[in-house]
Amino acid sequence: MAVVAKGLRPAGLAGVVLLVTLTACGGGGGGKTKSAAARSTSTTEDRTATSTAAGAASTAAGGVTSTTAKARTPAPAKVNGAPAAAYHPPAGAKPATPPAPGTYHYDTTGSVSFGAGSTSLPPVTTLTVDPPAGASQHSTRDLRDAKGNGSVSETTLQFQPQGVLLEELKVTTNVSGYKDVEDFRPPSPALIFPTGAHPGDHLEFDVSGSGTTVHVVIDVVRTERLVIGGQAVDTIVVHENATFSGHITGSTQGDNWVSPQYDLIVKEHSVTDASSGLAKAHSDQTSTLQKLTPG
Repeated sequence: MAVVAKGLRPAGLAGVVLLVTLTACGGGGGGKTKSAAARSTSTTEDRTATSTAAGAASTAAGGVTSTTAKARTPAPAKVNGAPAAAYHPPAGAKPATPPAPGTYHYDTTGSVSFGAGSTSLPPVTTLTVDPPAGASQHSTRDLRDAKGNGSVSETTLQFQPQGVLLEELKVTTNVSGYKDVEDFRPPSPALIFPTGAHPGDHLEFDVSGSGTTVHVVIDVVRTERLVIGGQAVDTIVVHENATFSGHITGSTQGDNWVSPQYDLIVKEHSVTDASSGLAKAHSDQTSTLQKLTPG
């Protein structure tokens, strides 16, 4: 729904939602787009109509009617197999702090395919970080193109002594006038990057919402030095695997290069395969931060 600090959002969530929304409305693939008068503000009604139509088409063609997989019950977050709520950072470890507010720009490559059609992602995308409100901070990742088509993911994180916790991920997708909103939350704020994390650490947590449950597995893989905007920066490489059940099914694999110094994801890559009913889609995205400061 893709996840250390500000960039530490499960990036795959947004990718899957965008993919399924595109396929459901035929975005760019030659399918019909609902007129403004016919569009419903309820995404539930849109999904029901799409699923019913897809099932009817399959039955008429002699196929098997599609059914939606049951969403799993969200489970509490874990760190290295133990409850995340019981995690204690190693002595002397420095907690992450909210990154500097402002707008960051990412050079972006990749595409989204749906059915027989595909579309390229914008060459430059943005991350807008709001000023912190107490221990929480809200940010907005904008992957829309010049026509306003694409997704906007809003992430709210908590910066606590034990690490960075996810409160909410809200994804809004617009394609040719069709709007879909998915709102994902863990049962309680989930620890997604512990203070003092090092290669070998393993985290798991669930988020759910809008008829979908996502099981996210995060592994801290290695350290690596990158050059961002002409400046060398040390990063921690985090691998993410997200599995979807319910309204959306499928999975995403992703890697995030996180700078503990700047509390930002400086590079990200994700590959997603997802479906909703009979609609199937695929995406492959890579984004690299242009510079380490906003503006």
